[in-house]
Amino acid sequence: MAMEFLPQPKRVEARSGALTLTPHTRIVLRPGTAPEALVYAQMLRDAVHDQAGLCPALGRGEAAPGDIALCIDTALPAAHYTLTVTPEGAVIAAGDDEALCNGVQTMIQYLEQKGAVLPALLLEDWPDLLNRGYYQDCSRGRVPTLAYLKRVADLLCRYKINQWQLYIEHTYLFRDLSEAWRDDTPLTADDILELDAYCAARHIELVPSLSTFGHMYKILSTKTCCDLCELPDSEKIPHSYTYAGAHHTLNVSHPDALDFIKKLIDEYRPLFRSNKFNICADETFDLGKGRSKALADELGEKALYVRHVKALCEYLVSQGCIPMFWGDIMWRFPQSCAELPKETICLNWGYLPNQRENEIRDIAASGITQYACPGVCAWNRWVPLYRYAYSNIRAMCHHAHKYHAIGLLNTDWGDYAHINDPRLTIPGILYGAAFGWNAQPVEMDELNEAVSRIGYGDTSGQLMAAMTDLSDHEIFDWQHAVNWMDGDEARRAELLAELDLTQVPAANAAVADALARVLACAPTMPAGRKEMLSLASVTAESVTIWNEIGAWLAGPRTENPALAARLEHWYHLYLAQWRQVSRESGLPNLTRLIVRYADLLRGRQLRAE
Repeated sequence: MAMEFLPQPKRVEARSGALTLTPHTRIVLRPGTAPEALVYAQMLRDAVHDQAGLCPALGRGEAAPGDIALCIDTALPAAHYTLTVTPEGAVIAAGDDEALCNGVQTMIQYLEQKGAVLPALLLEDWPDLLNRGYYQDCSRGRVPTLAYLKRVADLLCRYKINQWQLYIEHTYLFRDLSEAWRDDTPLTADDILELDAYCAARHIELVPSLSTFGHMYKILSTKTCCDLCELPDSEKIPHSYTYAGAHHTLNVSHPDALDFIKKLIDEYRPLFRSNKFNICADETFDLGKGRSKALADELGEKALYVRHVKALCEYLVSQGCIPMFWGDIMWRFPQSCAELPKETICLNWGYLPNQRENEIRDIAASGITQYACPGVCAWNRWVPLYRYAYSNIRAMCHHAHKYHAIGLLNTDWGDYAHINDPRLTIPGILYGAAFGWNAQPVEMDELNEAVSRIGYGDTSGQLMAAMTDLSDHEIFDWQHAVNWMDGDEARRAELLAELDLTQVPAANAAVADALARVLACAPTMPAGRKEMLSLASVTAESVTIWNEIGAWLAGPRTENPALAARLEHWYHLYLAQWRQVSRESGLPNLTRLIVRYADLLRGRQLRAE
C-alpha cells in the first residue's frame, strides 16, 4: 500500500463519510492557541486555496459545522497531535504549539491528495526522534540566496524537520575578516537575523555552526591570520581545491588562537535565538605536524585536540549554551569525552551505505549525548547517490535508536566547489525526514514513490525511480576531475588508472535512458512544480560531458575543439541553474577550472605540465 503521508504517521484509520469544503468553510483558531499559530492557519488557508480552489476566512473562537479547527489539547503529550476529519468538520489538536504546526503540515498533504472532498479519518502521530535536523554547507563554493534559504525552511517545515544548521567557515561577513570574504558573497547579519526569525515562526531551530579548529583554510590563508595556521607560509600558496581540502587547521599552540576563536563566536552567536552552538572541530589533519609539533610532542596530539575543544565547550557553557562538535576525532579516544562539559553533544557522522555502528556504540558507551549524522551523499557528484543516501540514512537512524541518540542531523556537504545543486538533494532530505520521524523501516521503492507523488506532485510516482537510475553513471566523477587537474603527471596517470573509462559509452547511454524517463513524468506533474525536469536535463549533460572528458584524457589526447565548445555551452546552462538558487560565491574559482579543461581540449599547454 502506498504511503499516504511523508513522514508516515503512527496511526491512520479511515472512517465513513467525507468532509466537503465549501465557500463557507473557515479555519478557526480555538481558545488556547498561541498567537504564533496564525502562521500555520495562513499556511492551511493557502493550501485550501491552491488545492480546493476556495478562499476560507480565518477566525478565532469556536468552530462551526464544516470548519477546520486548530487547537491545543492539554490531554495530549507534548509533540503529539491528532487529525480528525468527519462530515461535520476537521480538527487538528496538539499537545504543544510545535505539534500543532506539524499537524497542519499533515493536513496540507491531505488537501494536496484529496482537494475539496476529504474522506473521513482519524490520525494520531508523534515523532520517534525529538531532534530532526538538516545540515547545509554554505562555505565551500556555494552560498545560497536568502530567498532560496527561505524555500528550504518551508520545505523543512512541511516535512517536520525542526533543526537546521548552515555550515560556515569564512562565508559570514565578520567585521575583522574582510580579507577572507572580500572575493566571496558572504551571508550578513541581516540575512541571519531574518532567516532565524523566519525559521522560528515555523518551529525550526536555526543552530549556529562555525569552523573553529579544522576547515579554516580561507581564513588561515590570509595575510591577516596566517600566523594562526598550523602550516607556515599558508598565505603564499595558490588556491587549489585539493590543498584547501587537506590543509586547514588552526595552530592551537599560538597564544592568541583561543581568544581569536572566542571573538568569532561572540560576534556570530548572538544572531541566533538557539541555545546550541556547533564548533565543528572535525578533520584536524595537520594538528601537531607544523607549528604545534613541539607542543604535540610534549602533551600528545590527543591532549592538544581535547584541550582546545574542551576550552571552547566550557566557554559556551559559561554563556548558557549547549556545545556541539563533530565526533570523528574524539571517537579515536572516546574516554576523553568525560573531560568535556556534560552539556556537550557529539555529532557522530558516517556516510557508508551500510554504515557500521561502532562509532555510535563507542560514543554511547562514553556517556556523552549524541546525534547520529548520515548524509545525502551528494558531495563531489553531479547527481546525488540516492541509493547510497537511502541506505546510509536508514542504517544511521537504526543505530540512533539502538544506542539512544537524541537526534538526527542529515548532512549535505559541498566539497570541491559545491558543484552539486542543492535542489537535487531534496530527496535525501526527505529520506531523513521519513526515518527521523518514524523509526519503522520503509523500503526504498515505496519511499521513492512517496517522494515522487508527495514531494514533487508526480501522480505517476515514477520520478524518483528515474532520478535514482540517473545517479549511478559518473565514471569520471568530479573528485577525479579536480584531483587530475591539481596533480602532477604521475598522479594524473594514477587517477585515470583507478577508473574503467571503457564504460563511458554504456554509462552515457544509461544516462540518456534515465533522463528520458525523468522527462516522461512531465505530463503527470503539476504546472509550477516541474523545476526538477530542467535541472535534471542540465545535470545529465554534466555527467555525460565529464565522462567524455575522462575518456579523452585517457588518450590518445588529440585536440578536440568540439568537446571544448560543448563544455562551454553546458557551463553556460549550468551557471543559469546555479544563479537560480545561489550567489556568485565560489564561481570564479570554478570557472577558472572549467576554462583550463576547455583550453586543454583545444590543445593549449597547461601550466605545471
